[in-house]
Amino acid sequence: MRTLFPLLLILALLVPPGRAPAAQGEQAVRLPSGTTVISQRHAADGPLLALWFTGQYGRVEAEQRAASRLAELGVETWLTDWFAPLFLPLLPSSVAAVPDADLADWLETVRRQYPGKRLVLLAAGHAAAWPLRAVHTWRERYGAAGAPEPVAGSLLLHPVLYQDPEPGDAPRYNPVAALTRLDTVLLQPMSSAGYWWRDNLKSVLESAGSHVWLQALPGVRDGFYRRGDATPKEQVESARLGDLLHQALQPYLEPGRP
Repeated sequence: MRTLFPLLLILALLVPPGRAPAAQGEQAVRLPSGTTVISQRHAADGPLLALWFTGQYGRVEAEQRAASRLAELGVETWLTDWFAPLFLPLLPSSVAAVPDADLADWLETVRRQYPGKRLVLLAAGHAAAWPLRAVHTWRERYGAAGAPEPVAGSLLLHPVLYQDPEPGDAPRYNPVAALTRLDTVLLQPMSSAGYWWRDNLKSVLESAGSHVWLQALPGVRDGFYRRGDATPKEQVESARLGDLLHQALQPYLEPGRP
């Protein structure tokens, strides 16, 4: 035991500082299509299960730290990569290549396995289309009369649900945004082009019957937590990303919400 302690101490000193904490396990879901989707699970005992769709930047350390922090605060969080199991390149255009049926089947499997949890779908940037597509297709495949709602809502961080508009033109949104009833918290950085269209997006989502909470993030740009050129303000907000997301999830933590 005396010789073991120095060895453990040396190994601890070799761990680089600032690394994202390891997930507490992996959660694999085998879909009818044959695809196996693996999530990094950060377990917690609270009422919410946050299903976080990671985007085209792969495993971002700030997202892993935020997921760990959410778990500390009682929100179980799964980081789920849809690019790897489908062998898709890490490009925004790959978001459209994920089959809607796979998204819906995965959501239904998780819903059935965790009936005591309220599911909330998280995504950022171009990946924000996945929660909407998952819920829309779930209703088509599983939403028989009297079927429970699959999720409590979503949290979308600087969502890119529009095509780049021509100068002076209003953006054209992904049709699924106006077709899917899904209560949504929108976190929109103020130092980004999307900030100027925030009310347009809110109106589109509300046209489908969604309740939308819009929260502006001052002093940061889209993807502030993964930028190599992050400003001091963005570095501060990146370090508290988990707390920021937990605060945004409060509408789904209110007593009495389904």
